[in-house]
This record gives sequence, C-alpha cells and structure tokens, in this order.
Amino acid sequence: MKKQIKVTLIVIVAAIIAAAIIWYVMYLRGKEQDLLTPVGTRAEFIGDTDKYPTMLTAKGTQILNADGEQVVLKGVMVPESRSLYEEKKFNEDFYKDVFAKGGNAIRVPISPVEYKNDDYYMWRYLDRIVTWAGENDNYVILDWDYTGNPIDGSGDEMPDLDENPLDYSAEFWKNIADYFKNTPNVIFEIYNEPVGMSDSEWKRCAESLIGVIRDAGAKQLIIVGSPDYCYDLGWLDELGVKNDNTAFSVHVYPDKVFWQKFLSGYVTSYPLIVTEWGYADDDIEVKNEKLKGTRNVFGIKFTRYLEKHDIGWIAVGYDDTVEPSMFTKGYKKLTKWGEYVTELLGDKEE
Repeated sequence: MKKQIKVTLIVIVAAIIAAAIIWYVMYLRGKEQDLLTPVGTRAEFIGDTDKYPTMLTAKGTQILNADGEQVVLKGVMVPESRSLYEEKKFNEDFYKDVFAKGGNAIRVPISPVEYKNDDYYMWRYLDRIVTWAGENDNYVILDWDYTGNPIDGSGDEMPDLDENPLDYSAEFWKNIADYFKNTPNVIFEIYNEPVGMSDSEWKRCAESLIGVIRDAGAKQLIIVGSPDYCYDLGWLDELGVKNDNTAFSVHVYPDKVFWQKFLSGYVTSYPLIVTEWGYADDDIEVKNEKLKGTRNVFGIKFTRYLEKHDIGWIAVGYDDTVEPSMFTKGYKKLTKWGEYVTELLGDKEE
C-alpha cells in the first residue's frame, strides 16, 4: 500500500513539474503566440490614421502628399511575413529596427501561397505592419508577389496554386482594398513581375486589377509593373494605363547594363518608382550571378541618376536570405550592399 502511495505521489509531482515547465515555456513565448492570434476579422482597418503619413497622389512625374509637397519614397523590402514569423522575428522590434535605418517606406511582399493557406493573413500580419509603419511615419507598399503570366499561370517562378492568377489577384485586391481603403499610408503594388505576355495583354490585366481596387472605394496610389520582369517600360508609349493616381515600377539589377537608356525615355513623362534594386558585392556568395556588382560600378551611378530625377526606390532586401541580402546569416552584420543602403537612407540611430 505504501509503495502504491509512493508511486502515486511521484506521478503527481511529475505531472506538476511537467505542467510548470509547459506553463513557463508558454509564458516565454507569450508574445510570439499572441502574434499568431488574429486581431479580429473586422471589415476595415482601425488605427489612429490622423497621425500617419498622408495619402499620396501622382501628378505629372511627381508624387505628392496631401499638402502638395513632393515625396520621394525611399526604403527597403522586408521579408515575407510568414517566413519572418518562422524565424521568430515577426514583431514590432524587428520593424522598428527597419524604420531606424531611415527612409520613409517599406515594401512588403505578400506570397499568394501563404495568403491562400492562412485565412487570417491580412489581420495577422498586414494589419500589424501597417500600424507599426504608420506610427513610425512610414508608407507601406503592399506587393502582390506573383512572378509570371497572370492570364495562363505560366512561368518558372509561379506558385503551385490551382487558382487562375488573374482571378485570384482580383479576389485578393478586392479584400485588401476594401479593408485598407481609408488607410492613408498604404500603397498598392498590383503584381510583382509580369512575364510572358504581350504589352496589350498586360494592359488589360493591369486595368482590370486597378478597377477592382477603385471599385472597392480605395483612392490611394497604385503602382503598376511592366512586362519582362518589371523592366520593359516600352509598353507605356502607346498602352500606358490611363488612370488617376497610378505610378509605374521598374526593377533594376547589375545585369541590366543599359538601364539608363531604358529609363531615359520615361523619367520626364511618367511617375516612376524603382521597387526593386540592388547588387551583391564580393563579400558574399550568391546563386544568381546576375546580381554581382559593386558600389562604384553600379551603386553610385544608379543612385545619382535616381536622385537627379527624383525617382523613389526600394532596396532589396532587409534580409539575410533573399538575394541580394543586406545582412549576413543570422543578421550578424551588414554586407557591403547593406552598408551602402544604410548610408543612403541616413541611419536614424547614428
């Protein structure tokens, strides 16, 4: 009998210890777990938006705020939200570090796969990012991160989804625009990199997605990409989107050796934003050799051109995995490219 009581006591004590350990672990991870809890499936963004940067408007080749002052967007592309969470870095402190680097905008890539797999993606991640950015006087470019043909779904980088890309993009933008339609610091980038279609086909796709956003009541700035991985601006000559408050994006990396020639015909006619650019210097290895470049040969020349024409830009990326990375593995230190971006933004911590 005494032996049985002893065994019972041991089991009870073990259970108490196990419960205490579980509670302690949950306590330590409390903040992280809270981030996985949806903030609520409300119909519209709620925040103190009067304190956020004002809505931007494209006029001529310039982008203006509500006071009619020119705003040149400068900032970095942050990691995709779900992947950042998996690294245990999706929290306000991470984004405060980003904002502390300087600049006035961040670009947030939204994976169609992650969005599809998480019914609460908008509330779980985007709502928080927009709030943190607004409170730190930053704009947020919401980038729908498809790369390929939106009509037939072709392209080596297209996600493995059953949905037709154009139809799914329309569904996405209907939800996003309806939710953020009264949030002044949000900018909509309708499609990351169109590939494998004619200019006229892309124009029809772009105008249909713009129409979805406007029909939802959202009046904010819309960024429209271009064919050939968001590089060929030639479609604007005769087929450019005729719509209020749109700007046009271009992506430039060191392999685009004739970038100045390609841009020169459009900088005086359209509001342009470089929503991706960067290079990988000799201090890091990259899988994509097309990204290899240096500050002197590519970086300085490109940034001087952008400054001359007041063209906004987003650097890729505030990350330790996406190429070209601003950080070495584990965010231990800045790469040469990261150091250059930090200099350009004027680190607020310095």
